[in-house]
Amino acid sequence: MWIERIRDGHITPSTTRMVEFLTHFGSAEYIIVMTIIVVIVLFILRKFVVGLWFGGTVLLCGVVLNLVFKHTVERARPNAANWLTSETGYSYPSGHATATSVFYGLAALFLIFTVRQMWLKIVVGVVGLFIICYIMYSRVYLGVHFPTDVFGGFLFGMASIFLSTGVYFLVRKPLHDLLKKWRINDKSITE
Repeated sequence: MWIERIRDGHITPSTTRMVEFLTHFGSAEYIIVMTIIVVIVLFILRKFVVGLWFGGTVLLCGVVLNLVFKHTVERARPNAANWLTSETGYSYPSGHATATSVFYGLAALFLIFTVRQMWLKIVVGVVGLFIICYIMYSRVYLGVHFPTDVFGGFLFGMASIFLSTGVYFLVRKPLHDLLKKWRINDKSITE
């Protein structure tokens, strides 16, 4: 395959060590821990509805539904002889690509909605997209995924964000009002 020939021409021990280290920033374990931290920070800031939306979307779509999808499709990984790291489980869609797309994509989206300066919105979007693309590349570089696995994970992650954001804008006001009724001061919506 053409992508493997390109990859094989750029493999070095130092690059492989760096890619192995950086790919962990897209692992389910890392994403779960970071999601918990983000939700705690949002709760401290009294943005309960946003925290529930963010945490629920990342954990449900980025981790749980991805596993369901993997076990439904049951696609085998590429030939283990070409792996530069060890990996288990099915290949499609890439869990790293899905979790990374949902976590970093939602984080970027939240920041884009929050910051006022256009140049900063652009920087946030570009940085978020770079992180997602790098994690996707790392999985192919390490030989544990086909390019279609990471692209499928990316598409599943983006679809999750679009669907979740639509649901969020439908339910945020009623949830905010419900919390207000229960005397919980939610600052997810500025009134």
